[in-house]
Amino acid sequence: MSKRMGGLPGGVDVSRLRALIIDEGELTRSVLSTMLRDLGVQHVHSARRPEGARRMIKDAVPPYDIIITDFHFSRQSAHDLTGQDLLDELRQAKGLPMQTAFIMVTDEARYHHVADALEGALDDYLLKPFTARQFDERLQVILERKHALREVFAAIEASNFAAAAQLCEDIFSASVTYRVYAARIGSELYLRLGQIDAARRMFEALLSFKAVPWARLGLAKIDLANADTQVACRTLETLLAENPAYVDAYDVYGRALLEEMDFSAAVEMFSKAVQITPGNVGRLQKLGSLQLFMGFSEAAAKHLGAALSIGYYSRALDYQGVVALGIACIDLRDADECERALKCVQEAVARYPASSFRLQMLQLTLEGALALILRRQEAALLVLGKLGAQLNNPEFSFEMACNLLQLIARCAGQQAVPEARSWAERSAQRFAISRPRTCLLEMAASPLSSLEAVVHKAAAATNEAARDAMAHLVSKQHQLTMDALLALANKSLNARIINLARATLAHHGQHLAPLHAERLREQIEDLHGRFIEGGRRIVERKDW
Repeated sequence: MSKRMGGLPGGVDVSRLRALIIDEGELTRSVLSTMLRDLGVQHVHSARRPEGARRMIKDAVPPYDIIITDFHFSRQSAHDLTGQDLLDELRQAKGLPMQTAFIMVTDEARYHHVADALEGALDDYLLKPFTARQFDERLQVILERKHALREVFAAIEASNFAAAAQLCEDIFSASVTYRVYAARIGSELYLRLGQIDAARRMFEALLSFKAVPWARLGLAKIDLANADTQVACRTLETLLAENPAYVDAYDVYGRALLEEMDFSAAVEMFSKAVQITPGNVGRLQKLGSLQLFMGFSEAAAKHLGAALSIGYYSRALDYQGVVALGIACIDLRDADECERALKCVQEAVARYPASSFRLQMLQLTLEGALALILRRQEAALLVLGKLGAQLNNPEFSFEMACNLLQLIARCAGQQAVPEARSWAERSAQRFAISRPRTCLLEMAASPLSSLEAVVHKAAAATNEAARDAMAHLVSKQHQLTMDALLALANKSLNARIINLARATLAHHGQHLAPLHAERLREQIEDLHGRFIEGGRRIVERKDW
């Protein structure tokens, strides 16, 4: 134990803590290492840049207890990371254990960037120059806070989120010192559990105690979850006017604008987030993917290509974003970049021989994109046929349908695609579950106006059929309503129709013969289990 640092509560053995220092300066690394060792931390590793630290953090067993990084690093390429980029990447990819203390070091000129990072997963910051005493005091406060919340972190690691939320409630009520931190974690847990009212109560209780921007952001998230997008947008607009560098707020504002179908404004928000964190893989892919839908293929390829360069070996890389790059390459006739995207996904499939259906479909899509660039018509048609054959597969997702439509629209410009109409109709019938999603499906097909019209018409026809089925309730023809809804659910496999049938049966099932109601319930629950619950598990599953 160090001469300077007092004993931590609970008998924490500081000598067993593991630390990582990330800084370009050899002298700075040496000074920080000495400070840590003087505090009793014996296992100290170092890296010159975030790119090298990323791999060390990923491979660390056990995980690092303390990570100290500089904010700014000298430019060596167009895709260098900052300390903020590394923090965001680790947080978004869930690569940073909650018990790890993450501290950023900065100078006065960049203080405002780091202060805004405190609204993310940053534990604290140190302003250069600092003394050994300041370092000691700051680190002790952080480690004591981590120790106080250790039971919460253990419950989260065990996926016992309800218990973790209750522990946060207890700390919030009992401890003024850790109230803010307990509220932050607890409110996010309640959102994850779908307990919206509990999350709102905790955010509002905290705001009455202390005005913190992230609590206002949390309330905006709740409004968004409740489909109060206009209220969410007003909250976010005010929040960003007061905190213009609060990057997480731009992410949420962009999502809200997508729900409002204001795609140009959403691009603007995502662009601002990228300007603040230019090395953030997830934000680059989100921006580039939306630009592709809007027909800005050159800008899309720029951002998606940067994401691939930065995140090629990162857990933050989403392979769907890599596929979007390949599709953009069709418009730019860039075979080399498309091959790079294909190679990335092929390597992922090779790393996991029993790879998921999602990875296999994404690889197939990129093979089709490359075939179109190289004008290998037969190969492109073969890929379309394989993708189209999966449209009724429970694991075939909305993103895969959009990929299929984007390939069809580009392939049909080179040759006849006999089944283009039926595939487009099927995509719309199944995946047009909301106005924003219908609009995105139409945008995916928009390079070919006739294909876009097919998507629009098929989505409208499904909606009309649902309205016709529900109209029977006016004359209290409950069985006719349920039979029509079940037939439409079986035909379309549309999640909204399945949920509508489920809710209608729950509300009006007492008017049906018990045996008939039970048969309907079994069939609807089977559809729900395969195409909604099963689909949700697939979407949430990560492919690394």
